[in-house]
Amino acid sequence: MTGFFRVFLLGFLFYSTIVSCSILRETIPSRPLNDGSISVLLKIDKNAREEFEKVTSWEVPYTFIEKDYSYAVVHREKLKAYGFPKEGINIVKGMPFKYYSGNYQDSLSESIFALADIKKGYKDNILNSHYLYWVHRLFPKHSQYKIIGKSSRGREIPAILLTDANVSDEDKISVLFNCAHHSNEVVSVEHCYDVIYELLAHKKKYGDLFAKLKIWVVPIVNPDGSRVFWHENMSMGRKNGYPGWGQVTEKDNQGVDINRNYPFFWGKTKSNHTSSVSNSIFFRGPYPGSEPETQAMMNLAEKERFAASISYHAFANCILVPYTIDGTSNPEPDLVWSLGKRIASSVESKNPNHNFSAKKNIYGVDGVDQDYYFFKYGTLAYLLESSHLNPPYSDVPKIVESLRPAWMILLEEIADGSKLYFKIKDEHGNPIAANIKYDKVLFYHGEVRTSRKEDGMFFQSFPGIRGIKLKVEKEGYETVNWEGTTWRFWKAVDIVLKKKVPAQ
Repeated sequence: MTGFFRVFLLGFLFYSTIVSCSILRETIPSRPLNDGSISVLLKIDKNAREEFEKVTSWEVPYTFIEKDYSYAVVHREKLKAYGFPKEGINIVKGMPFKYYSGNYQDSLSESIFALADIKKGYKDNILNSHYLYWVHRLFPKHSQYKIIGKSSRGREIPAILLTDANVSDEDKISVLFNCAHHSNEVVSVEHCYDVIYELLAHKKKYGDLFAKLKIWVVPIVNPDGSRVFWHENMSMGRKNGYPGWGQVTEKDNQGVDINRNYPFFWGKTKSNHTSSVSNSIFFRGPYPGSEPETQAMMNLAEKERFAASISYHAFANCILVPYTIDGTSNPEPDLVWSLGKRIASSVESKNPNHNFSAKKNIYGVDGVDQDYYFFKYGTLAYLLESSHLNPPYSDVPKIVESLRPAWMILLEEIADGSKLYFKIKDEHGNPIAANIKYDKVLFYHGEVRTSRKEDGMFFQSFPGIRGIKLKVEKEGYETVNWEGTTWRFWKAVDIVLKKKVPAQ
């Protein structure tokens, strides 16, 4: 082989590798529905509808229809060719999201429900409540419709609990998926619905998960923000509502960023992305846990003691691993980073600019839900930033599919990975809330691990860790020293605490 041919062949192979890699990693352009640099919203008088349809060759659908006006989203590059704007067909700005979403009116008017309907389009708080209720009606043996609390304006916060009703809850462990703390990130809601659809559409395949786990899904944590974003002002919706509001304006940007309101490290970060100023979009609230939405999630976590969770947002294309707050230090050994990196390496997102990765944070924050769960309960709590922000709904199926490995790996880890699973009781079989103190795990923020008082349950996933030595302590009881290895089988180990005998 000549030197020239060898160089040519090596160059060709290198070029082929680059081309094949680019082909394998399919991407989707970043094109939010309300991005004014890409598209515009047209308001069409009822008398101009016929002309609009002829000029666009009936190829541009209406996104919303009112008595006197219709609305349509048109690519900005086509405006000149269409000759818009013109009399009766005008560009409008500042309209709420319902005018952009596409099939919102059709979804509201449907009277017959099937599971596939939850994949037809974006959802506001109204559709969310409707869908969760009817999903439960369709799958009563594998789901429960729950109201976990109410919002600042008194709206219900619905959730769905996915589990096998024919299996006792006694030995089940809870996992949480939540979306739309920031309700202007409507694509985040679709990731929660991906969990619902995939598990119920293939419930036989995932029968083991239904039998072992209680999978809580809260698609819209912030229903007030959803109402504002969809129906009042699209520049709002990140924060929650405020009691007594009428029409919301940017000038009156009240409300609280719920995901700055959780108690852990609340208000301790000097960052532009958390604020004590009420008009800031990052306003963290007047005090920790001040908001009813925050309280609802905290109460649910206290009751369920989630082993793992994912909070979905948009759209930095990464998974954030706790602790995400600057100035915090993870326990040693670190239980969350190895799993976080494994999840990140399994995700091949459709983002056109960046590969999916695991990070501590993308900017300074405090008072976030995942750090609170990790601190309070040892929850393997992640925040997943979707790869796109509110794209045309036709892009959504591929986007959620590309990020699906994250929640699937998390569920598999809890069900089948290395774990400690205790039931801590007294000599009479009564459950005890005891402290679990690890011999060689270092905590830096006063973290305390305890069993649940209602049933004595203590569960901790230990990705990649085998040998464990610990003490189980309760005032008035003799300390139990336990040493062994984590296990993968699904069985709780009983630990019995004996009352101390009073000194004579």
